[in-house]
Amino acid sequence: MRFGGVTALDRVGFTVADNEICGLIGPNGAGKTSLFNCITRIYRPEEGAVRFNGTDLLSLRRHQIVRHGIVRTFQNLALFPTLSVLDNTVVGAHSTSTPHLVPSLLGWPTTRAARRRVEADAWELLERLELTDLAFHPAAGLPFGTLKRVELARALISRPSLLLLDEPAGGLTHSEVNELGQLILGLRDDYGFSALLVEHHMGLVMGISDHVVAMDFGRTIADGSPAEVQRDPAVAEAYLGRTA
Repeated sequence: MRFGGVTALDRVGFTVADNEICGLIGPNGAGKTSLFNCITRIYRPEEGAVRFNGTDLLSLRRHQIVRHGIVRTFQNLALFPTLSVLDNTVVGAHSTSTPHLVPSLLGWPTTRAARRRVEADAWELLERLELTDLAFHPAAGLPFGTLKRVELARALISRPSLLLLDEPAGGLTHSEVNELGQLILGLRDDYGFSALLVEHHMGLVMGISDHVVAMDFGRTIADGSPAEVQRDPAVAEAYLGRTA
């Protein structure tokens, strides 16, 4: 993936297994978010392939990614501030459960039944994430940690096979980060998804990841267990410099 004369991604290659949490680490500018944007088709790389369950994602249109079981959260929250917590959650089912325009406008029974199913799923997630008391509260004005959980609810309502988490601990307190780690592990066990986690909080990454990949200057520099990656000299150099 190139931007003018800058190569943002250069022969990056790794695999995320079923039901695995894979941590993706690297200093700022390593190419982590660019990789996320290639997986979700915001960017189209000049070369290479991104394969998911045998499908090359680069052959799909952007809106088809979620239908193949891939969803993401964002480094900067992308919620609708005037919508309620419940409606922000329901929005996440749009690409997988929303009927076509004409049946929706006519209010056909199948449309009403689909809406009831989506709302039932949303209520289940809000209960799991301890958000039911805020279901009808607009997103605007809620604490940052709460909004992070709303974004998780919106992502999970489409029942993904792969959840892309872009710096979910950003802006959270130390205790909230610990709670987030346990929440992600619990949700993975409950709903059976794999996760690709981009995060600068090393305690979170090393504490919940089954597998860690390190990047620097758009390349993969380490790939292994959390302990192996922590001990890798190339990782220490990328974060601390050669002298250190």
